[in-house]
Amino acid sequence: MLWVAQVLGISLVLTLSPLMWGITQTTKARLQGRRGPSVWLMYWVMKKNWHKETTVPEFSSIIFRLAPSMTLAPLLVVLITIPIAGRVPALWPHNMLTVFFLLALERFWTGLAGLDSAGTFGGMGASRATTLGTGIEPALFAALGIFWEVSRHAAIEPLAPALRTNPASLFPWALASVSLALVLLAEWGRLPVDNPDTHLELTMIHEATLLEYDGRFLALSQWAMTLKITVLATLGWVILGPNLSSLWSNLALRLAEVTVTTVALGLIESRFTKLRFFQIPAYLAAAAGIGILAFYLLAGGLTV
Repeated sequence: MLWVAQVLGISLVLTLSPLMWGITQTTKARLQGRRGPSVWLMYWVMKKNWHKETTVPEFSSIIFRLAPSMTLAPLLVVLITIPIAGRVPALWPHNMLTVFFLLALERFWTGLAGLDSAGTFGGMGASRATTLGTGIEPALFAALGIFWEVSRHAAIEPLAPALRTNPASLFPWALASVSLALVLLAEWGRLPVDNPDTHLELTMIHEATLLEYDGRFLALSQWAMTLKITVLATLGWVILGPNLSSLWSNLALRLAEVTVTTVALGLIESRFTKLRFFQIPAYLAAAAGIGILAFYLLAGGLTV
């Protein structure tokens, strides 16, 4: 039964990730006084792109063709490692350090995709994405460090019980949660770090790496973009959220939590403007600083 629940949870995340993207876009539009797109729009866009002819820039290499699949593959592996139902079958891989390195691999291939397109905007987007990655990784590692310090486990499954049974770690845990939330906004490429709805050359980051893509390559990249939000939101709630005794209750709870996250993301994007690019390092430094402070408080015994 545990295998069935885990496979069903993975299938739900894969299937519903474009819907979650649509909920965010619709929520943001409604809060800005616009009707906004349908929540099902991304399904239609991906289907349309999948049936279009796929073209390749003249000076690109095999990297250009591999990049969409190679950005999607690490996210699929991360999804498989998450104990969505609350527990994982025996010998099921679920290591937090593996998640960290897989996310770094996804960013690496996103940068390669922009560079190999041999376009001006692609190179600019790859440069910006790589620069952000140098700030995201230490901030993410600092946030994950506090979870390891509390549980003394690198595996994902023991993290949540350890956090709940150690009340002295409440304040560091709260700081680490704030740090993780700030990092995820940057990892997702959403406001105030990046604006996925613009194609202005002065502001776009992730979108610049996709400008040369079309057809099936673009559909795969769009699926990876929507999947990243759903996968990381699920991971965050598995670590920080409640864990029920029933496998099926956990699946329903995860679905509700991710839906609330996408609505909250639309709320955040309707209330904040994009930071200037040279302000983003300070934002990421603040996220890393909060995580390091939480780790220092817990390691030094200064908990409340």
